[in-house]
Amino acid sequence: MLRLFYLGWCMQKNFRPVPWYHFPFVRGTLALITGITTGKYCSVPEFLLIVILISSALVFIGFHLLPLRLRFRMQWAAGATLQLLFCCFGYRLMQQHTQKAVDMPAVPIPVVVMEPSSKAGKTIKTTGVTPWGRILLYFNGGQTDSIIQAGTELLLFKQPSLITATGNPGGFNFKAFAAAQQIHHQVFLNPGEFRITGKRSSGKMAAWMAMLREKILHALNRYIPGNKEAAVAEALLIGYRKNLDKELLQAYSNTGVVHIIAISGMHLGMIYGLLLLLLKPLQANGIRWLKPLIVLLIIWAFSLLTGASASIVRAAIMFSFVIAGTALNRSGSLLNSLAAAACCMLCCNPQLLWDIGFQLSYAAVLGIHFFAQPLTRLLYTPNRFLLQCGKMVAITLAAQVLTLPLLLYYFHQFPYLFLLTNFIAIPLSGIILYCEILLLVISPFSAMATYIGQGAGFLLKLMNQVISNAAMIPFGVSDQIQINLVQVALLYLLIALLASWLMLKKSRLMLAAAASLMVFSGIDAYEKILSGQQQKLIVYSIPKTTAIDILEGNRYRYLGSLVVGQNPAQARNYLTPTRTLYRATAASIHTNTIIRAPFLFSNNKTILIVRPGLPFPTRPLPKKMDLVIICGNPNIQLDEIHRYTNSKYYVFDCSNDLWKIEKWKKEAENLHLRRHSVPDSGAFEFNL
Repeated sequence: MLRLFYLGWCMQKNFRPVPWYHFPFVRGTLALITGITTGKYCSVPEFLLIVILISSALVFIGFHLLPLRLRFRMQWAAGATLQLLFCCFGYRLMQQHTQKAVDMPAVPIPVVVMEPSSKAGKTIKTTGVTPWGRILLYFNGGQTDSIIQAGTELLLFKQPSLITATGNPGGFNFKAFAAAQQIHHQVFLNPGEFRITGKRSSGKMAAWMAMLREKILHALNRYIPGNKEAAVAEALLIGYRKNLDKELLQAYSNTGVVHIIAISGMHLGMIYGLLLLLLKPLQANGIRWLKPLIVLLIIWAFSLLTGASASIVRAAIMFSFVIAGTALNRSGSLLNSLAAAACCMLCCNPQLLWDIGFQLSYAAVLGIHFFAQPLTRLLYTPNRFLLQCGKMVAITLAAQVLTLPLLLYYFHQFPYLFLLTNFIAIPLSGIILYCEILLLVISPFSAMATYIGQGAGFLLKLMNQVISNAAMIPFGVSDQIQINLVQVALLYLLIALLASWLMLKKSRLMLAAAASLMVFSGIDAYEKILSGQQQKLIVYSIPKTTAIDILEGNRYRYLGSLVVGQNPAQARNYLTPTRTLYRATAASIHTNTIIRAPFLFSNNKTILIVRPGLPFPTRPLPKKMDLVIICGNPNIQLDEIHRYTNSKYYVFDCSNDLWKIEKWKKEAENLHLRRHSVPDSGAFEFNL
C-alpha cells in the first residue's frame, strides 16, 4: 500500500518514481521502529536474539562473497538481513531504555537536582537524580524555589514512594508518562525533611542558556504591555508556557492553532528564512563556509534555548542535513532527511516514539510533503495574491490530513474553524515573531524598544482577540469524540486509499476505501451499542474533593462537589476524559438509579454514602450493602459502619485525610474486608 501510494504521488507530481533503494534511511528507520515497538510490547528470549544477530551477520558477509551475477539476483537477501539487524538493534535499544523501578535504600538518600524548579501554588516541583535512578521532588512552602536550583545537592530524610496510577479512566496517565522518562519514585518534602549539602556547577553552556533565557523573558515582560500578550510572546518565541492564561490556551486549542504557541518546525523555518536573508552577503567564495556554520550554530542554540522538544529537534536535525547538503552542493530527499532525523532521535531516546509531539510533528510534515502540492494545483488561480492565499490554505489542509487521526485519538476533538483561524493566525504569528526578534536586538535602546514592544503587543492582542472570539462561536468545535487504535489505523488506511484513488483513478482502490470506511463505522456502531447498555458508578480521583458520576447509556448524572461540577476548567480536566471514554456525553437529572440520601438503589444493588451532613443508620440495616463510599472525613470507626451495613466492600475517596484512610485500611484488613483507596489506587469503577 505504501508503494502504491508513493507511485501515485510521483505520477501526480509528474516525475518518474525513484526506486525504493534510494531511501536507505526510510527503510532503516522503519525497521528500527519495528524493533523498538517489539521491545516495548514483547519479550524475545536472549538466546534467540543472539541466534538472529549471528545468522543475519553471516548471511550479510556471505552475500558479499558470492559472484557478481548471484549477488545481483540475491540483493534482496542483503537488504532483508540489514532490516533484521536494524530490528534487533531497535529491540535492544528499547530494552536498555526501559528501566524498571528499584527499591530505594533507607534514608538518608543523596540527590542532585537536575533542572530549574517550577512553582504551582505553594508547592515547588523539580527533578533529581540518585544513585538508584531519577526522582520527582516536591517542596512545600517557604522560599524554597530561590535556593533549590539545578545542581543543588540534597540529603533526603524522608523515604520516597513509588508513583502509582492515581488518575481517572481516559485521563492523563502520569505513571506511564513518568516511567517513559525513567522516573518511578516521588517524594513530598516539608522543611526539616531535607538538607542542602552543596552545589554542583551545571556547566558553562547550561548556565549561559539559563541566563540568556531569563534576559529574554525580562525584555519581553518589560516592553510588551499586557500579561496575556506577554505570556503568548514568551510561548511564541522560546516556548515558555508557564504564564499562559488557561482559558486563552483552551481557546487556541479549540480553534486548531495551539501549534502556534508550541515551538515547532514552523518557528525554526521562519528563523532559518530570516538567517538566509541576513547572511546573504556571506556568499563570497572566500568566506562561503562561514554562512552554513553561523546558521547551524544559531539554529541549534535556539533549539536548546526553547527546551529541545521533539518537534524542534526534528526540525533542527532536518535543517542541519539541508544546510550540510547545500554547503557540499548535494541535494537530498526530504523523506530521507525526515527518516534520518527520526533515526537519530530514536537512537538517543526510543521512548520518543510514543511522544505525542513527536508523532504530530512527523505526521504534519509528511502531510505537507505528500499533499501540499496536489492541493495547490487544485486551488490554482492566475492572481498572484490569491495564489499565495491558496498555497497557505493548501499547506494548512495538507498538515491536517495525517494529523487528524492522532488529534481525534489523543484530544477527542476536531476544530471546524481551523482553516479560518490558521489563515489569520499564521501570518500574524510570523510578523509577531520577527517583531520579538527585533525587540531583543534593540532592547538596550529603551526608547526604540518601547515602540516595537507596543506594536508587538497590539498584534498579540489582536491575535488573542480573534482566537477568543472564534472559540466562542457555537458549534465551532466537535468534542468528546472517542476512537480506538484500530480505528486510527483504519483512518490512515482510508486516507492512503483515497489519495491513491485520486491519483491513479483505479476503481478497486475506491472499493477498498469504502470497505475500510464500513469497518470503521461498524466498530463505532458496536461501541455505541455497548455504551448504550452500560450502567456504572465512577468515584473520581480529584485532590481533596468528592466527585461521583452515575453513567447510564450515553447519559451521566453528577453527584459531588459543585466546585468541580460547575467549573468548566475543572470538569474538563477531571470529568470529561472519563465521560468521553464511556461515550456518556449528555447530562441528566433523571436516571434509573434511585437516589434517596444516603442510599443509591439500582438493579438490586444498594450503595450507602457515608458523609458528614447525610443521615447515618441508627440500627443495623435489614439488607446488606453492596458498596459503602466514605467521603468528607466522617468521625467514625470502620467497624461501626460495618456493624450497621454488613458490607464487604468499602471505598475511601479523595476528600478524606490520608492518615484517616490509612487507619481505615488497617481496620478493614483486620476485619477481612475489601477496600479501595482512591488517593492510592486511582478512580473506582462499579457496575450497577
